Amino acid sequence: MIVSGFEGTCLNSRTEKLISEQGVGGLILFERNFENPKQLKKLISDLQSLVPENAPPLFISVDQEGGRVARLKEPFTQFPHMCCLGNANSEDLAYRFGLAMGKEMKAVGINMDYAPVLDVHSNPENPIIGKRAISSDPDIVARLGCKIIQGFKDAGTFPVGKHFPGHGDTSQDSHLTLPRVERTQESLEQIELVPFAKAFQEGLDVIMTAHVVYPAWDAVSAATFSKTILKDLLRNKMGFKGLVMSDDLEMQAVTQSPEEIPALAINAGVDLFLICHDLKKVSDLQNALIDGIETGKISQETVEQSFNKIITVKQKLNDQPEVSLEQVLSENQKLAEEMRSHLVE
Repeated sequence: MIVSGFEGTCLNSRTEKLISEQGVGGLILFERNFENPKQLKKLISDLQSLVPENAPPLFISVDQEGGRVARLKEPFTQFPHMCCLGNANSEDLAYRFGLAMGKEMKAVGINMDYAPVLDVHSNPENPIIGKRAISSDPDIVARLGCKIIQGFKDAGTFPVGKHFPGHGDTSQDSHLTLPRVERTQESLEQIELVPFAKAFQEGLDVIMTAHVVYPAWDAVSAATFSKTILKDLLRNKMGFKGLVMSDDLEMQAVTQSPEEIPALAINAGVDLFLICHDLKKVSDLQNALIDGIETGKISQETVEQSFNKIITVKQKLNDQPEVSLEQVLSENQKLAEEMRSHLVE
């Protein structure tokens, strides 16, 4: 139930402990883990080799959207912001982008990408989403977002839709503080939820939560810790059956301690915890999770439901034929240029 960051460009004893002893379910890659594609592919292969026989593979994940959110630098294709897709308003281009990005990830062993952004760019003053969003039109975000998802899935890489229930109308950055979206429930449903509802129909398996408060649904808790948003709205009303993953729990919007987080988040409906940097926080959260189960603060049944969902999703990781990264990169440069032609300053 934990996806963790780690240090280094090759396997080390601390990372080995994360997998072999602590049993994390996945890892997230950053620039600190990358020198070149050959090194990265070897690192990922070494990480997966530590998984016990007959156990499902690790989620090997990365935040690779295009534009300013690109953890893997050249020679990986430096795609422009997703707003280019909205400007082009082309389903074909959106699908080819998802397929291209998914193939690059697949070629080195990455099986999960934190994309597409399904937030609607509904606030021009938004300091964190902006050009990362496909469009300010919820129907365009929904239609093209689904094509990106389809492309990723056809490439054999899990897309993660983010940030549920929508980060597009915030005026603050949740990396730095806890934003609030002061909109009516009707407005939120007509704008922010539209892309997510469509993506669920498309078969999106994983969503990432927003560390944002939506008083129309829950005046106190951010979506990550809100039973009203994750259970009543997401599960019961919208019918989402897949995995609910938290955004990074080290962001400043999260004021709860690692000891408090497991019970709050699991009882709200979170299946996967993301901690990107501090390995002590990973251990603290894991210990608190175990303690919560043993003391009854966390339902064993709920944890088993999350476990089963994680296993079900991991079983969809298919062994498609290996792709040549060099071949994919040469094809993708043309696609990136085609996307850039739709970039509007």
